[in-house]
Amino acid sequence: DHVALAIGAGRPTVLELPHGLARGVRAASDFLMALQLTGAAKPDSIANMQVRLPVVVVGGGLTAIDTATESLAYYPLQVEKFLQRYERLARAHGEAAARIAWNEEERGIADEWLAHARAIRRERMRAVAEEREPRVLELLQSWGGVTIAYRKRLVDSPSYTLNHEEVHKALEEGIRFAEGLTPLAVEVDEDGHARALKVSVRRRGDDGKWVETAKMELPARTILIAAGTQPNTVLAREDPKTFRLDGRYFQACDESGAPVAVEQAISKPVESRVL
Repeated sequence: DHVALAIGAGRPTVLELPHGLARGVRAASDFLMALQLTGAAKPDSIANMQVRLPVVVVGGGLTAIDTATESLAYYPLQVEKFLQRYERLARAHGEAAARIAWNEEERGIADEWLAHARAIRRERMRAVAEEREPRVLELLQSWGGVTIAYRKRLVDSPSYTLNHEEVHKALEEGIRFAEGLTPLAVEVDEDGHARALKVSVRRRGDDGKWVETAKMELPARTILIAAGTQPNTVLAREDPKTFRLDGRYFQACDESGAPVAVEQAISKPVESRVL
Protein backbone atom coordinates (compact mmCIF):
# COMPACT_ATOMS: atom_id res chain seq x y z
CA ASP A 1 0.00 0.00 0.00
CA HIS A 2 2.91 2.35 0.59
CA VAL A 3 6.45 2.52 -0.77
CA ALA A 4 9.06 4.66 1.02
CA LEU A 5 12.14 5.65 -0.99
CA ALA A 6 14.98 6.22 1.48
CA ILE A 7 17.60 6.87 -1.19
CA GLY A 8 19.06 10.11 0.15
CA ALA A 9 17.76 13.65 0.25
CA GLY A 10 19.39 16.40 -1.78
CA ARG A 11 22.55 17.98 -0.40
CA PRO A 12 22.00 21.66 0.48
CA THR A 13 24.05 24.15 -1.49
CA VAL A 14 26.58 25.90 0.75
CA LEU A 15 27.46 29.45 -0.34
CA GLU A 16 31.15 30.26 0.00
CA LEU A 17 30.73 33.68 1.60
CA PRO A 18 33.02 35.55 3.99
CA HIS A 19 31.65 34.91 7.51
CA GLY A 20 29.29 32.36 5.95
CA LEU A 21 29.38 30.29 9.13
CA ALA A 22 28.81 33.18 11.56
CA ARG A 23 26.24 32.89 14.30
CA GLY A 24 22.82 33.74 12.93
CA VAL A 25 23.54 32.02 9.59
CA ARG A 26 22.15 28.55 8.95
CA ALA A 27 20.83 26.36 6.15
CA ALA A 28 17.12 26.79 5.56
CA SER A 29 16.57 23.03 5.46
CA ASP A 30 18.25 22.74 8.87
CA PHE A 31 16.05 25.53 10.24
CA LEU A 32 12.84 23.92 8.96
CA MET A 33 13.75 20.45 10.23
CA ALA A 34 14.78 21.76 13.64
CA LEU A 35 11.61 23.84 13.92
CA GLN A 36 9.45 20.76 13.34
CA LEU A 37 11.47 18.13 15.16
CA THR A 38 12.09 20.12 18.35
CA GLY A 39 8.52 21.40 18.63
CA ALA A 40 9.91 24.89 19.24
CA ALA A 41 6.55 26.50 18.45
CA LYS A 42 4.77 24.46 21.14
CA PRO A 43 4.20 26.15 24.51
CA ASP A 44 5.50 23.14 26.46
CA SER A 45 8.78 22.79 24.51
CA ILE A 46 11.97 24.32 25.91
CA ALA A 47 13.47 24.48 22.39
CA ASN A 48 14.32 27.94 21.11
CA MET A 49 15.38 28.56 17.48
CA GLN A 50 17.02 31.88 18.47
CA VAL A 51 15.57 33.78 15.51
CA ARG A 52 16.31 37.50 15.49
CA LEU A 53 14.85 40.16 13.24
CA PRO A 54 15.45 41.23 10.53
CA VAL A 55 15.49 37.87 8.73
CA VAL A 56 16.88 37.47 5.21
CA VAL A 57 16.25 34.24 3.29
CA VAL A 58 18.62 33.66 0.35
CA GLY A 59 17.04 31.78 -2.55
CA GLY A 60 14.01 31.70 -4.80
CA GLY A 61 12.59 28.21 -4.51
CA LEU A 62 9.69 26.80 -2.54
CA THR A 63 12.03 26.07 0.37
CA ALA A 64 12.82 29.80 0.54
CA ILE A 65 9.11 30.63 0.58
CA ASP A 66 8.45 28.04 3.30
CA THR A 67 11.39 29.26 5.37
CA ALA A 68 10.29 32.89 5.11
CA THR A 69 6.69 32.23 6.14
CA GLU A 70 7.67 29.86 8.96
CA SER A 71 10.23 32.26 10.44
CA LEU A 72 7.76 35.17 10.32
CA ALA A 73 5.07 33.07 12.01
CA TYR A 74 7.46 31.63 14.58
CA TYR A 75 9.09 34.85 15.80
CA PRO A 76 6.16 36.20 17.87
CA LEU A 77 5.62 32.76 19.40
CA GLN A 78 9.30 32.61 20.32
CA VAL A 79 9.50 35.98 22.05
CA GLU A 80 6.14 35.63 23.83
CA LYS A 81 7.15 32.24 25.22
CA PHE A 82 10.49 33.73 26.30
CA LEU A 83 8.73 36.60 28.10
CA GLN A 84 6.34 34.27 29.93
CA ARG A 85 9.16 32.08 31.22
CA TYR A 86 11.31 35.09 32.11
CA GLU A 87 8.49 36.59 34.15
CA ARG A 88 7.85 33.30 35.98
CA LEU A 89 11.53 33.04 36.81
CA ALA A 90 11.69 36.67 37.97
CA ARG A 91 8.65 36.23 40.23
CA ALA A 92 10.09 33.11 41.79
CA HIS A 93 13.72 34.17 42.22
CA GLY A 94 13.96 37.87 41.40
CA GLU A 95 14.92 39.55 38.16
CA ALA A 96 18.64 39.72 39.01
CA ALA A 97 18.75 35.95 39.53
CA ALA A 98 17.00 35.39 36.22
CA ARG A 99 19.73 37.35 34.41
CA ILE A 100 22.79 36.39 36.41
CA ALA A 101 24.12 33.70 34.04
CA TRP A 102 23.96 35.85 30.90
CA ASN A 103 26.94 37.64 29.38
CA GLU A 104 26.62 41.13 27.92
CA GLU A 105 25.65 39.94 24.43
CA GLU A 106 23.05 37.52 25.80
CA ARG A 107 21.53 40.28 27.93
CA GLY A 108 21.22 42.46 24.82
CA ILE A 109 19.46 39.70 22.86
CA ALA A 110 17.18 38.93 25.82
CA ASP A 111 16.23 42.59 26.24
CA GLU A 112 15.48 42.77 22.50
CA TRP A 113 13.15 39.77 22.72
CA LEU A 114 11.51 41.03 25.92
CA ALA A 115 10.84 44.46 24.42
CA HIS A 116 9.31 42.89 21.29
CA ALA A 117 7.18 40.48 23.33
CA ARG A 118 5.86 43.27 25.54
CA ALA A 119 5.03 45.36 22.47
CA ILE A 120 3.10 42.41 20.99
CA ARG A 121 1.30 41.88 24.32
CA ARG A 122 0.27 45.55 24.44
CA GLU A 123 -1.00 45.37 20.86
CA ARG A 124 -3.04 42.25 21.62
CA MET A 125 -4.60 43.96 24.65
CA ARG A 126 -5.43 47.08 22.61
CA ALA A 127 -6.98 44.91 19.92
CA VAL A 128 -9.25 43.22 22.46
CA ALA A 129 -10.29 46.58 23.92
CA GLU A 130 -10.98 48.01 20.46
CA GLU A 131 -12.63 44.79 19.20
CA ARG A 132 -10.31 44.32 16.21
CA GLU A 133 -7.62 41.96 15.00
CA PRO A 134 -4.16 42.61 16.51
CA ARG A 135 -1.71 44.25 14.12
CA VAL A 136 1.24 42.02 14.95
CA LEU A 137 2.50 41.97 11.35
CA GLU A 138 2.99 45.73 11.39
CA LEU A 139 5.17 45.38 14.49
CA LEU A 140 7.23 42.58 12.92
CA GLN A 141 7.81 44.63 9.79
CA SER A 142 8.80 47.68 11.84
CA TRP A 143 11.53 45.49 13.41
CA GLY A 144 12.82 44.43 9.98
CA GLY A 145 10.46 41.62 9.08
CA VAL A 146 11.42 38.84 6.67
CA THR A 147 12.89 39.43 3.21
CA ILE A 148 13.63 36.90 0.48
CA ALA A 149 16.73 37.91 -1.50
CA TYR A 150 16.79 36.35 -4.98
CA ARG A 151 19.42 36.80 -7.67
CA LYS A 152 16.92 37.16 -10.54
CA ARG A 153 13.34 38.37 -10.96
CA LEU A 154 10.36 36.99 -9.06
CA VAL A 155 8.87 35.64 -12.30
CA ASP A 156 12.14 33.76 -12.95
CA SER A 157 12.17 32.05 -9.55
CA PRO A 158 11.47 28.31 -9.23
CA SER A 159 8.84 29.03 -6.57
CA TYR A 160 6.88 31.21 -9.00
CA THR A 161 7.16 28.86 -11.96
CA LEU A 162 6.28 25.77 -9.90
CA ASN A 163 3.60 27.18 -7.58
CA HIS A 164 2.81 30.85 -7.97
CA GLU A 165 -0.18 30.52 -5.62
CA GLU A 166 2.15 29.79 -2.71
CA VAL A 167 4.22 32.87 -3.55
CA HIS A 168 1.05 34.95 -3.67
CA LYS A 169 -0.02 33.72 -0.23
CA ALA A 170 3.45 34.40 1.21
CA LEU A 171 3.29 38.00 -0.02
CA GLU A 172 -0.17 38.31 1.53
CA GLU A 173 1.30 37.21 4.86
CA GLY A 174 3.80 40.08 4.73
CA ILE A 175 6.93 38.51 3.23
CA ARG A 176 9.06 40.88 1.18
CA PHE A 177 10.64 39.64 -2.08
CA ALA A 178 13.76 41.53 -3.20
CA GLU A 179 14.86 40.89 -6.78
CA GLY A 180 18.28 41.02 -8.45
CA LEU A 181 20.37 40.51 -5.30
CA THR A 182 23.45 38.27 -5.30
CA PRO A 183 25.04 37.59 -1.87
CA LEU A 184 28.66 38.71 -1.48
CA ALA A 185 29.41 38.45 2.24
CA VAL A 186 27.93 38.23 5.71
CA GLU A 187 28.78 41.27 7.81
CA VAL A 188 29.17 40.60 11.54
CA ASP A 189 29.03 42.73 14.69
CA GLU A 190 31.62 43.01 17.47
CA ASP A 191 30.39 39.72 18.93
CA GLY A 192 30.76 37.79 15.68
CA HIS A 193 26.99 37.60 15.10
CA ALA A 194 25.47 38.34 11.70
CA ARG A 195 24.27 41.94 11.37
CA ALA A 196 23.82 42.34 7.58
CA LEU A 197 24.06 40.60 4.23
CA LYS A 198 26.21 42.42 1.68
CA VAL A 199 24.77 41.96 -1.82
CA SER A 200 25.44 42.89 -5.41
CA VAL A 201 22.44 44.68 -6.92
CA ARG A 202 21.93 43.56 -10.51
CA ARG A 203 19.57 44.66 -13.26
CA ARG A 204 18.43 42.65 -16.26
CA GLY A 205 19.09 44.50 -19.49
CA ASP A 206 17.06 44.37 -22.70
CA ASP A 207 19.53 41.80 -24.01
CA GLY A 208 18.70 39.47 -21.12
CA LYS A 209 22.09 39.91 -19.41
CA TRP A 210 22.37 40.86 -15.75
CA VAL A 211 24.61 43.83 -14.95
CA GLU A 212 25.72 45.01 -11.52
CA THR A 213 24.45 48.49 -10.71
CA ALA A 214 25.43 48.83 -7.05
CA LYS A 215 26.41 47.10 -3.82
CA MET A 216 24.40 47.41 -0.63
CA GLU A 217 23.82 45.85 2.79
CA LEU A 218 20.56 44.27 3.88
CA PRO A 219 20.21 44.45 7.69
CA ALA A 220 19.96 40.85 8.88
CA ARG A 221 20.33 39.29 12.30
CA THR A 222 19.18 35.92 10.92
CA ILE A 223 20.30 34.69 7.48
CA LEU A 224 18.77 31.46 6.19
CA ILE A 225 20.32 29.94 3.08
CA ALA A 226 17.83 28.27 0.71
CA ALA A 227 20.02 28.24 -2.39
CA GLY A 228 18.84 24.88 -3.70
CA THR A 229 20.17 21.37 -3.41
CA GLN A 230 22.61 19.21 -5.33
CA PRO A 231 21.52 15.72 -6.39
CA ASN A 232 22.60 13.13 -3.84
CA THR A 233 23.66 10.29 -6.13
CA VAL A 234 25.88 8.37 -3.71
CA LEU A 235 23.77 5.25 -4.37
CA ALA A 236 25.11 5.08 -7.92
CA ARG A 237 28.66 4.76 -6.55
CA GLU A 238 27.62 2.13 -4.02
CA ASP A 239 25.68 0.01 -6.52
CA PRO A 240 26.70 1.03 -10.06
CA LYS A 241 25.19 -2.09 -11.66
CA THR A 242 21.69 -1.24 -10.49
CA PHE A 243 21.73 2.56 -10.42
CA ARG A 244 23.16 4.44 -13.38
CA LEU A 245 23.58 8.17 -13.84
CA ASP A 246 22.29 10.46 -16.57
CA GLY A 247 24.51 13.50 -16.14
CA ARG A 248 24.03 14.82 -12.60
CA TYR A 249 20.92 12.73 -11.95
CA PHE A 250 19.88 9.11 -11.73
CA GLN A 251 19.05 7.55 -15.09
CA ALA A 252 15.26 7.28 -15.28
CA CYS A 253 13.92 3.88 -16.26
CA ASP A 254 10.60 2.21 -16.88
CA GLU A 255 9.18 -0.78 -15.03
CA SER A 256 11.32 -3.18 -17.05
CA GLY A 257 14.50 -1.23 -16.25
CA ALA A 258 14.97 0.23 -19.73
CA PRO A 259 16.30 3.83 -19.81
CA VAL A 260 13.67 6.50 -20.60
CA ALA A 261 13.66 10.24 -21.11
CA VAL A 262 12.00 12.37 -18.43
CA GLU A 263 9.96 15.55 -18.67
CA GLN A 264 12.13 18.39 -17.37
CA ALA A 265 11.10 21.12 -14.92
CA ILE A 266 7.56 19.93 -14.34
CA SER A 267 6.03 18.99 -11.00
CA LYS A 268 3.35 16.66 -12.42
CA PRO A 269 4.60 14.75 -15.46
CA VAL A 270 2.28 12.62 -17.55
CA GLU A 271 4.18 9.51 -16.45
CA SER A 272 6.09 9.27 -13.19
CA ARG A 273 9.65 7.97 -13.60
CA VAL A 274 10.85 7.35 -10.06
CA LEU A 275 14.32 6.05 -10.94
